[in-house]
Amino acid sequence: MRDTLLTGDGGTALTGEASGHPPAAGTTPGDLHAAWTRTALTPDAGPARPLAPARSETPETSPADHEPSLAIDPALSALPKPEHDDTDTDGASEPPPAEQLVVIPDKKNPDEELVLGPDGEPLEDTSYVLDDPALGLDDDTPRPTTASGADAGTEPVAIPYQPDAGSLRVLRSIAVRSEPRQDAPPLGTVAQDMRILWKSETAMRGPECDAWVEIQPRGWVCERYLERNFREPRVRDLPRLREGELTPGTYARVVGKRVRAYPSLALARTRRKGILLKGSVTVKLRGQVRVGRRTFWRTTDGQYLEARVLREYRPSAFVGVDAEQLSELSAPFAWAQSRTKPSAPVEVKMAPDAKAARETVLPPRTLVAVRELSADGHWVLIAENHWVSRDDLHVAWFSHAPPGVEPGARWVDVDLDAQVLVAYEGERPVYATLISSGKPGTDTPEGLFRVWIKFAEADMTGNGTAGNDTYRVATVPWTMFFEQDYALHTAYWHDRFGEPTSHGCVNLAPRDAKALYAWASPEVPTGWSMVHATPDAPGSWVRIRGQARIPVKERKVRVASSTRTPR
Repeated sequence: MRDTLLTGDGGTALTGEASGHPPAAGTTPGDLHAAWTRTALTPDAGPARPLAPARSETPETSPADHEPSLAIDPALSALPKPEHDDTDTDGASEPPPAEQLVVIPDKKNPDEELVLGPDGEPLEDTSYVLDDPALGLDDDTPRPTTASGADAGTEPVAIPYQPDAGSLRVLRSIAVRSEPRQDAPPLGTVAQDMRILWKSETAMRGPECDAWVEIQPRGWVCERYLERNFREPRVRDLPRLREGELTPGTYARVVGKRVRAYPSLALARTRRKGILLKGSVTVKLRGQVRVGRRTFWRTTDGQYLEARVLREYRPSAFVGVDAEQLSELSAPFAWAQSRTKPSAPVEVKMAPDAKAARETVLPPRTLVAVRELSADGHWVLIAENHWVSRDDLHVAWFSHAPPGVEPGARWVDVDLDAQVLVAYEGERPVYATLISSGKPGTDTPEGLFRVWIKFAEADMTGNGTAGNDTYRVATVPWTMFFEQDYALHTAYWHDRFGEPTSHGCVNLAPRDAKALYAWASPEVPTGWSMVHATPDAPGSWVRIRGQARIPVKERKVRVASSTRTPR
């Protein structure tokens, strides 16, 4: 009888530990990795690049009675716990399509219908969506003030600050400064409508601001962007999620030719002054308005589109494995998923031979043990008399921290060949999942980097240069930039994790992106929509290694029929 474990997406994992077939003598994770590297071939059948050395030990076991946690010490971070879908216990269900697009019905959700004001335009509603105009930029240019007398050109001076209030409401999303000066480096952005607390009974007066207020947990904001409020403080994690949501809100792709977006409902009704959309455009939907037989959706950037040109995305429910699950898995392990037909079941043979009898099939993304490599390096033993083609496995190889990474630091290892990410605290793996890296022509850069900025949501665009298509993707949640404009972020528009399909970034399933965003440094204070890494709070290390493999698809050869009479 075989042991089984839940996979990240509700399937089963085949471990083979109870099969009575122990690992081959002298076979350690290090030996397996060395053999794997020796027999690896690049797409052009040449020798593979050397991989980072694998660790020979398995992860330490942890108590089984605690909740799954990403951090070794629960006090270090409050991780949003992955939700397991137990409705598919046999793991035999078909995976969702790679790009999950559905037609948006005219009446999708009564709660999302916008209320029209006297002018015929929808009334603003900030009860759910918090506007954040400064999300992508430090847009905190203060209102013009005139400095005169002793204040002009002087350093800030301390003044009493004892507001008779329960909290300070943030009037608009605004940059939080490291010092009480307009030219001080920004620490991040606190979002509009958050009710925050001040830290001291002293504020600072300077030439640009009458009162710089030090806020909790850190940083300075000019008081002109704060409103004294009688209510208690209230801050929320961003982006906000409704119960049961995988992503914050509804996203849709614009389909059709010569589609126009309109700046107001009145113009949309008459189809006047529309902006012609070019390239691939994805929008986030704010609410709907029905006008006769036509339905319009308002996007989060205030534009209007007819429902007939929108196709809703259904985000992937896939999720990786956390620290508790890792402690129960043998090392190394792998996700079984074909590179040529990712949505097809993976064949398991009774012997390491393509002509051998089939033992069974595994649903895509089943977790399996990697126990032994065949002599030719083409087959992997996952349990007694159960062999899987090497090309159908995405192996999580545990590795030592690269030189320069501080002891105990949080860092991420991305294996482009396997399309696998493993997160570590020091030498201990605490999370592992499948990713989608850059496709040919828009490759993900290799090297050792650090997260330099984190956004709760960020718009992303491509202008058609450097091999990119022209595209615009709205409000991508849980985004962490690690090298210029390369980032780890959610991909709500596909379910092709394990395949290199991106424009260069490292795509993550929503639940993985959310967990890693909360775990990685720098920490994002609750209520902030963006945070910078600083010398005092540096970002997590990100190592990108290997080379993404693009499977060679079988070519169909057509034989032209001949009408000539054979001689």
